[in-house]
Amino acid sequence: MANAQQSSMLSGQTSLSGRAPYSSANPDGGPTGLVVREIAELGKVNIRGGASMAPALKANTGCDFPPEPNRVVSAGARHIVWLGPDEFLLLCEAGREDDLHRTIRNDLGEQHFSLTVVTDGLCALQLNGPALRQVLAKGCALDLHPRSFGIGNCAQTALSHAGVTLIAMDDDRFTMICRTSFAPYVLDWLQDAAIEYGFEFKG
Repeated sequence: MANAQQSSMLSGQTSLSGRAPYSSANPDGGPTGLVVREIAELGKVNIRGGASMAPALKANTGCDFPPEPNRVVSAGARHIVWLGPDEFLLLCEAGREDDLHRTIRNDLGEQHFSLTVVTDGLCALQLNGPALRQVLAKGCALDLHPRSFGIGNCAQTALSHAGVTLIAMDDDRFTMICRTSFAPYVLDWLQDAAIEYGFEFKG
């Protein structure tokens, strides 16, 4: 039987490591509307449990528990993303996820919880540019107006045929999380949807 802790990808590879950088100019001559970069240097831990986990998460990550649904809480390079009533995603520095998994698990003791390192199963993309929200709106049912989806908001949704998690890190900068197997499709979709604004993939 395969070891569940074994990496699902070859050492040194990321979800989009085989994709070359690419750019297409804005047809109107203006700035590039959407710029995409894979965030390779990011660890990911799925967390299942209730508010009783808050002290252990705070002690080990520096992040408070999300105060309400569809919010992300940050402390430096670490973020706790609300996914559901009892589900969260911890984003942290690459290489620290195993240590955080162990220390949080030890601090939680006999509480009812689940912690799973999912770094290799999920791809993280940084999206930024003046046309970011217009491009995503072509395939996403969320209201992405800044009044409805502002800095610190997050949500699970569908982007065309792919399930994604969107995190508003700034007015024109999002982090998008998707399954590793869907990453090439998501990148292709973004490139096609941004054709009227200009597109750049930085690798």
